[in-house]
Amino acid sequence: MARPDQSMSLLTDLQENALEPEYRTAHERGEKRSPGLRAVTAALLAALLVLAGVNTFRTSGEAASERQGLLDQIETTETGLAEMEEEIRQLEGEIQDLSDDQVTDPQLRAQLDLLAPLAGDVAVSGPGIVVRVDDAATAGGEGVVFDSDLTRLVNGLRQAGAEAIAINGRRLTSLTPIRSAGSAITVDYVSLNPPYTVEVIGDPNTLQARFARTSAMVWWKYISDNYGVGFSIRVADEDLQLEADPGMVLRYAEK
Repeated sequence: MARPDQSMSLLTDLQENALEPEYRTAHERGEKRSPGLRAVTAALLAALLVLAGVNTFRTSGEAASERQGLLDQIETTETGLAEMEEEIRQLEGEIQDLSDDQVTDPQLRAQLDLLAPLAGDVAVSGPGIVVRVDDAATAGGEGVVFDSDLTRLVNGLRQAGAEAIAINGRRLTSLTPIRSAGSAITVDYVSLNPPYTVEVIGDPNTLQARFARTSAMVWWKYISDNYGVGFSIRVADEDLQLEADPGMVLRYAEK
């Protein structure tokens, strides 16, 4: 039987000689490094940290400069677009004046004045109704407003006696296309996002009642009840102001 002091001696040897000789030598060599070498190492680490900070600051500065450049470019483009739109309005006014000068027959002039609002050639104002439609709150593949839904709605409103219609401010004519482009709906080739506000000029006392008897209303009630598509209709609080169709251009002329 081993003596207790021999067991303690064995534990002491294991504790004191836990490291291999090579590790012990390397550890002792590390303790003997000069203060100068430690200072150089610390200086190198500090230099690396400073360099990393400078690069980070330079990168953020370049990103901010690029962002500001893009913002300036956007502002310049928007300013140019606004100037061109103003020039277009002035030219359209000149075209209208020249057209009026060419029409000297009072009866023909009266007929043109009557048809121009219906054709979307001029801005109009008057009482009417406002229809608001939107995708379902939890829109899936079937809870989304499609271009065909808007087309049904517009056709039903015209059938009910609408005199002028605009969707999200875009005036509609008989030539205005309503199409689907990916996940968006385009009206007159301009992408619109839901909700869709449909402004309708006409007799507010009869528009809603007549629209309620159209197949368009039946369809919209069906998709609203079954797929959660948003639909509301109300009388406009004040006269609606609808701009002329910007895509209305002269296509045919006779001398």
